[in-house]
Amino acid sequence: MSLKNLFEFDILDSTQDKAFELLKNYNEVVVIAQRMLKGRGRYGNKWISDIGGLYMSIGFKDKDIEFSKRLLIISSIAVLDILKDYEIEAKVKIPNDIYYQDKKLCGILIEIKDRDVVLGIGLNINQSHFPLEIKATSMFLIKNKNFNIKEIAQKIYNKLKILINADFKFVLENYNKQIKASLVEFEYNGNLIKGEILGISENFEIVLSSGKFDMFYIREVKEIL
Repeated sequence: MSLKNLFEFDILDSTQDKAFELLKNYNEVVVIAQRMLKGRGRYGNKWISDIGGLYMSIGFKDKDIEFSKRLLIISSIAVLDILKDYEIEAKVKIPNDIYYQDKKLCGILIEIKDRDVVLGIGLNINQSHFPLEIKATSMFLIKNKNFNIKEIAQKIYNKLKILINADFKFVLENYNKQIKASLVEFEYNGNLIKGEILGISENFEIVLSSGKFDMFYIREVKEIL
């Protein structure tokens, strides 16, 4: 692989933590592990990180909050675009998950410490099974074949770098077209909010039929059946 400042590990507690550590000495890093012992999702939720998935964190030094907000949108499109290369049509489940039909295929996490921003991508690639209590799937289960994890990591990184320099308005329009439309509910400032998802605004608000809400201050978005 020809990624800038690439660090590969068999096992890590967390690729996110390692990326933050390495950003003390680099302006940009890519950390990949075959397995994580303490993988985490949004709000500290545990991420199952067994062998067969892509666990990648990309760290950027000295970036502002606006960069981190754009990065969440950009990274979702990067993953969706690469999945299309493998004939997998997935959707965004706001704010940071990629779903194939009704099962989770990828999780995306943005973390900020001081002015360091780390993007975490956990993509299910070659796993053949998941715990029964988790509604998840993998590229293997969708297409019934194994994939080259390093190749996919390289493609996602390359796409990400292109989109970072692209017109963000165009990227956001693409993102809104690929949202998993549904009735949802979530906690916001201590209140339970319900409504139909209409999209994400240029001010990074979730636009519902019931109003607009800053997507970085909502709790877990749940679909209402």
